[in-house]
Amino acid sequence: MKKIHAEPLVDRISSINWQEEELSFVHGPSRAKLMREYLRRAALWVQELEKKNLIPAIGAGQPEGWPFIDIAYRIDSSVSPSAELAARLYDFLSEHASAPLTGRICRFALSWASLPDGVLSKFPDLPDPFEPLIILFERGGGFWIENGFIDFVDYRVRLSCWQEHLDRQPLSSLDTYYLNSLDRNQ
Repeated sequence: MKKIHAEPLVDRISSINWQEEELSFVHGPSRAKLMREYLRRAALWVQELEKKNLIPAIGAGQPEGWPFIDIAYRIDSSVSPSAELAARLYDFLSEHASAPLTGRICRFALSWASLPDGVLSKFPDLPDPFEPLIILFERGGGFWIENGFIDFVDYRVRLSCWQEHLDRQPLSSLDTYYLNSLDRNQ
């Protein structure tokens, strides 16, 4: 598993133009597919963490906070990003992307990026859960959740229990060229 590290992640998030609304329309199809890929990856992580008793199920078998979970905390609750990087991310988000859900996701991604590589060697077959979301943000900012759907204006992704995402086909690529082709072909 290739993992983005903390400082490059904060640099990427800080370079996103969160106010570029036109991108959210242009990249609507790829952003919806990136969300589906995140949900698939998050479901794989929830399944694995449940096996290792690192994530308790609550309510109808749903982990607390599904689908946006602090996976790094469940793996190693002692790991936290450097104070400098956390402050830099917080300052940027509070000025440019103040939606609470966006901030929470970015903080979870930073915690993930702060995990030592060795910790993740216990999970060699699982993909980075947050990379699809970071690319989704880079392709047009945030989204909102309403009436059981993750909404991207013209595109929606059904928000269902994690088990329903386990057997989904993985997105073929996270490459910009491929994602652009998804947008052109819709």
